[in-house]
Amino acid sequence: MDQSETRSRLSPEAERLLDEPDDVRIRAIQAGTWMSYDRAKAILSRMEDLLNYPQITRMPNMLLVAPSFNGKTSLLERFISLHPPDLDPTAEVTRCPVVMVEAPSSPDVSAFYTRILDALMAPYKPSASIQEKNSQVKHLFRVLGVKVLIVDEIHHLIAGSLNRQRDFRNALKSLGNETKVSIIAAGIEDAYNAFVADPQMSSRFMPEELPLWRPGREVGTLLATLERRTPLHKPSNLKSPELMSEMCLRSEGTLGDLCDLFKELAVDAIRSKAEEITLERIRTIHWVPPSRRKLHRRF
Repeated sequence: MDQSETRSRLSPEAERLLDEPDDVRIRAIQAGTWMSYDRAKAILSRMEDLLNYPQITRMPNMLLVAPSFNGKTSLLERFISLHPPDLDPTAEVTRCPVVMVEAPSSPDVSAFYTRILDALMAPYKPSASIQEKNSQVKHLFRVLGVKVLIVDEIHHLIAGSLNRQRDFRNALKSLGNETKVSIIAAGIEDAYNAFVADPQMSSRFMPEELPLWRPGREVGTLLATLERRTPLHKPSNLKSPELMSEMCLRSEGTLGDLCDLFKELAVDAIRSKAEEITLERIRTIHWVPPSRRKLHRRF
């Protein structure tokens, strides 16, 4: 393959990086970039619908569920990045259309409000009561024009007693009702259990899922995009059935592991001077599959 063919198969940024030293190319690969794919586009579109929804008595909400390390948080952060706070110092009022917090490690309503206030960088009394924090959050949502509240790791809700779970669900429900803010709750499969106990919650939150990845057209497109963005001097043709199946097998189908495995292989290709990812290296590179990381090993 001549130099012009090498460059034409790469994105402009990857093409530019080809002339950089190895360590610069490696750092660019390890940094990664946002990867768009069909399911992510569909969910982001529904999030946009929530953001632009007119205020009604019963606002629509979303429950985003995905296996661990399968792109859920990246998707949420992508949505946040598309709607940053308006920090224009010349504006009379700062606008903050989207707020994202992580659910407390247990269903603690006071800690939940505290996390929202921290996310809004609002001063508050550490000794403030739950009611005081609730009032402050509602006031700030109104002043800052908050339209969507994202609560990640919502499955933490099931870590407490049934009474505390109920109190937390009621707090979430009331906050949405009183502020007319749509809520996006996100978590692993246990998130279903956190909501199913309350028919009102399960009926208000439309479920969206990010399933595990299987060999097919979408994985092929994803791998081809990764390859196009990666500054290697030789093509690897990762979307070929054999290489794609091996990538899915070793990553066990989670998006995060698929991308991390790709990074490991791309870096290995640079350091070994091979400048391509081969089937042999996919099979032999040091990589511990997600299911085996959970195994306890006694030394």
